[in-house]
Amino acid sequence: MFADVIFYNANIYTMDEVRPNATKVAVKNGKMIAFDENTNQMKGPSTKLVNVNGKTVLPGFIESHAHPLQYAAKLLQLDLRAEVTPDIESILHAVREKAKVTPKGEWILGTGWDDSKIKEKRFPTMDELSEAAPDHPVFLKRTCSHNAVANRLAFKASGLPDLPKDPEGGHFHIDPKTGKPSGLIQENAMHEFSVPLFSIEQLKDAMMQAQKQFFQWGITTVHEMAVTKNDMIVYQQLQKEESFRLKARLWLWAIDLMGWTGVQDEALKLGIESHLGNDRLNIQGLKYMLDGSVGGKTAALNRPYENDDNNNGILYMQQDHLNKLVSQSIKNNLRVSIHGIGERAIEMALKAISNAATPEENKRMRNRIEHCTLPTEEHLKQIAQYGIIAASSIGFIYSIGDSYLANLGKQRAEKVFPHASFKKYGIMSPGNSDLPVCDGNPLLGVYSAVVRKTIGGQQLGTAEAISVEDAIKAYTIDAAFSGFDENIIGSLSIGKYADFIVLNQDPFKTDPESLKDMKVTQTIVEGEIVFSDT
Repeated sequence: MFADVIFYNANIYTMDEVRPNATKVAVKNGKMIAFDENTNQMKGPSTKLVNVNGKTVLPGFIESHAHPLQYAAKLLQLDLRAEVTPDIESILHAVREKAKVTPKGEWILGTGWDDSKIKEKRFPTMDELSEAAPDHPVFLKRTCSHNAVANRLAFKASGLPDLPKDPEGGHFHIDPKTGKPSGLIQENAMHEFSVPLFSIEQLKDAMMQAQKQFFQWGITTVHEMAVTKNDMIVYQQLQKEESFRLKARLWLWAIDLMGWTGVQDEALKLGIESHLGNDRLNIQGLKYMLDGSVGGKTAALNRPYENDDNNNGILYMQQDHLNKLVSQSIKNNLRVSIHGIGERAIEMALKAISNAATPEENKRMRNRIEHCTLPTEEHLKQIAQYGIIAASSIGFIYSIGDSYLANLGKQRAEKVFPHASFKKYGIMSPGNSDLPVCDGNPLLGVYSAVVRKTIGGQQLGTAEAISVEDAIKAYTIDAAFSGFDENIIGSLSIGKYADFIVLNQDPFKTDPESLKDMKVTQTIVEGEIVFSDT
């Protein structure tokens, strides 16, 4: 049997303890069949030879918690990241310019603003947005997707009164000076607005563009964490496209919340179980939301936020309701994934999971707590006891860690995403960015886990720092384990898919401060080069 392609002259870190390093790998039908000296006999007359030129090779990165279709949809909206719109005036300018080319009455949508990074350290107000676009409803999401700002016409177009009542799990911020809405909308209140949806074709086209960026980051597999009916249609149709090569793991949005329609009842009626699908596209389980974000001051904390004595966050549902939902899911062989950032939310998630099944049953299912930002020591013990995956958004430290310091204070901020503690307790903790909340580059997550510094250069302590090897495992073999994929991806091993990346530097031999500046020079999916900067 001859190989289709042999990659040679490489510095390969396999993340496989059986064979940690190699210099050559042979690929046949998209899978690895031999390493090093064993590749010699695999060379045939039609075997393609690829010289890696001594560069470092790692397994393809696995993004264990992201919203790829939301990221793709961002390509269809105003880009309001601080790098693009660093102050209020630049945001308003972007809105004005969009209004000039948008028919009156049509919505202007944007996403990515972050008050902690904007020059004025605040959000654009309803009055400012109304003046910038008086003839268009305007709705601009914060980077965390847990807050938004809207103008007066957006309220009117959605049939909302001048002083709307807060829905359960949501809040219309009131300007204390005027007693009227300021334009800031939090959590479930965002979904009182009649924001138009993008079409299936628009999302498919945008996702094909987004795939290019994923490959540029070295991401070869993604976990899509809030799948609704339309999302399912998009992914199923994309799988028919030969040019869509990104492996996708789908977590179904369980219940009606945040404006998205849940599918738990339908999934259970149809008898859908975890792992329905194939190696490229499959269903993982059901996703639930319990609290908000630290940046938006809506994560459910034990103690109030810094300089905000009356606010310790929002919880989306009662314990009994969550217990019922989680028990139904687990008893019907659908894994659960529960968004829990603050201590109160993590506590709720643990109660629901432990109520639904024994430790042994949970270990077999590998249920997950998403973000798992501020677990207590008692939480860590229980997470370990039940074999729960702590899907850690470690990439937050670099991208939005400054807001964590501001909103939590130094003492609490140093304990977020406690990877050293996760390792101490034997807890599997794959890394992620929660894209588009943060930059999707996994190397920024690796840097965060090792160095624990923010984009502003502030230190979030070093007690919870981990090694470069453990940080890379969080984005490779550990992330594969979180999706029951450890037998097909996550490490470079015989029989697994040839999904790997080439880096411009060796992360094990470089200054840890340089990790965030490293680049992926090539991405290979099933033996085929899908991205190259050369």
